[in-house]
Amino acid sequence: MAKSSEGHSGLRGETVRRLGALLALLILIWPAVAHSESGPIAPCGSDGSAPYPAFADSPNARVWRTGDIATGWAPAACIGWASRRFTVLTALAGHFRFDGSVDDLLARFGAQSAWRGIKYWSVTDGRWDALITDATALDSTNHQQRRTDFTLPELKSGTDLYFLQKDNRSSDAVIYRMSVTAVEPNRLVITIENVSAVSLFIFTLFNPGDLESTYVFEKLAPTNWGYYSLSGVREGAMAIGNHEASYLNRAAAIYRHLVGIPGDQEPPLAR
Repeated sequence: MAKSSEGHSGLRGETVRRLGALLALLILIWPAVAHSESGPIAPCGSDGSAPYPAFADSPNARVWRTGDIATGWAPAACIGWASRRFTVLTALAGHFRFDGSVDDLLARFGAQSAWRGIKYWSVTDGRWDALITDATALDSTNHQQRRTDFTLPELKSGTDLYFLQKDNRSSDAVIYRMSVTAVEPNRLVITIENVSAVSLFIFTLFNPGDLESTYVFEKLAPTNWGYYSLSGVREGAMAIGNHEASYLNRAAAIYRHLVGIPGDQEPPLAR
């Protein structure tokens, strides 16, 4: 009997030790779970939440699906979006060297003709490919009213501007509205929304207003800048499959174009 009692006592002791170890582990990971990221974090101030990686590191990037986005999440105020739900969100943050001014970055963004032929890594085809096959500034929402690139005064005027882009997957060119919402010496914010439908053959993938993107440039040091992009697909838009790698590579292609990195110079962000 004494031997049996000692056996039970040893088992109880082992159980207590395991429960104690489990409790200690829960205490360690509980703050991380309680404060886990519920959606994209945008650079909206000096609160320590800026998502930029260290200089020369690869961009931070992630895709969120409906199930990943907390019910209470809303776009940050500096992004300028209306509060609504999204099916897909793609965020990318980078850190790059640039000797020019915020006006130079704005002019680069507004030079729509230079967007033609920017490259991205096609996961489907397993090769570098042209992401945008046609691009032009427009005088209005009429796709036939092509014009030369926007001038800097036009970009800084505060009025909505329109441009056309055709990517390598959609059947028709899409018209977008561009709003420059902030032009400051150390900060630039541009928001884009589709004003025509995105189609594939006879199918409408996205209706007007289904796609929204915001781009933020922040001067972090005399020649160092932070870049942040957030793109969303409005809730209710057609489901477009699990193509996270494609979303990331497209976001990376735009980032590389805007900060002056050849699209196919670096390894793909995702495969």
